[in-house]
Amino acid sequence: MTPERHAELVEWLSSTDNPPVRYLTARDLVDPAPSHEVLRTLRADILDWEPLRSVLNPQKEDGSFPFSQKTPTAQPTFTALGLMYRCGLVVTDEPVARAVTLLSEHHLGKGALSYTTGGSGILPCYIGVVVTALIGLGAFETDVVQSSIQWLIDHQRFDHKDTRAGGPEPWPYKAPFNYGCWESVSCYHGVAGAFRAFAAIPPQHRTPAVTERLEQALDYLRIHRLYKRSALDRPLFRHMTRFFLVGDYRSDLLDMLQGIADADPALINEDWVRDAFDDMSGLTDDGAVTLVKNYGRRLIDPIPFEPIGAPSRFLTYQWLAIGRTLTAIPATI
Repeated sequence: MTPERHAELVEWLSSTDNPPVRYLTARDLVDPAPSHEVLRTLRADILDWEPLRSVLNPQKEDGSFPFSQKTPTAQPTFTALGLMYRCGLVVTDEPVARAVTLLSEHHLGKGALSYTTGGSGILPCYIGVVVTALIGLGAFETDVVQSSIQWLIDHQRFDHKDTRAGGPEPWPYKAPFNYGCWESVSCYHGVAGAFRAFAAIPPQHRTPAVTERLEQALDYLRIHRLYKRSALDRPLFRHMTRFFLVGDYRSDLLDMLQGIADADPALINEDWVRDAFDDMSGLTDDGAVTLVKNYGRRLIDPIPFEPIGAPSRFLTYQWLAIGRTLTAIPATI
């Protein structure tokens, strides 16, 4: 991407039509960085943005969001938190605080985040995706995040055939019976979610156990070239290049590259990461990322932020921010 095209995209992202992306762009992509006062002014417009208000208005007093099916679960609340994270909100914002309180009080069955109140909805894919958003929302120190990270440390597997957690040793943890998440090969959705959650933890807060499990996740992802079915050039996972604002339990290629940028930007010097980065670049319209699909129907359908099939300011901002982080690392010889 030329500097001129990058500047054109930043100007597009800075439009008053989308206050959340305007704020995030000013915070992360503009040089020189605006003053704190300017950022505060831009941030003040986010909660009044009508598309976000249409998502937040149905929130109940207890912090939950209405469920569109007969059996209520926390899934629409998970989706709402993901969208609030997209918009740059933080845990001190009232809608986020109420949702986090709900999860802490009613959805920590069996020691980790569950989309049911009884704990049967503990799934590594959901835990990973939601914990990643919660960390971004500034809720790292909450019980719901800390206990869920510990669950992932204790139970999440990164198996590929005979490879277990990056080595040939028998699996050392007692994994609970849980929806067939682990067969001879770990479900990619669970691996992706757990990886993103571990990577989102700021380096200064990563315990030795987190660091070990993050490295094991990266070993698994090396085998899969980050987002493919195996080390061979086989077909992509079906959904990985269908970019979305919220993916329920799913992650896409853009999210996985965000995980790489969070985990260790120097990974861009490894060929499997560079190949994935180049693949992502080729899927853009000269830097602009098209919104292809969303998975938030249990909350609101369609999600009102941006139209399907059009260039997305949210996703383009994310892509430019990833590129800024990864391309700032000098290439090794």
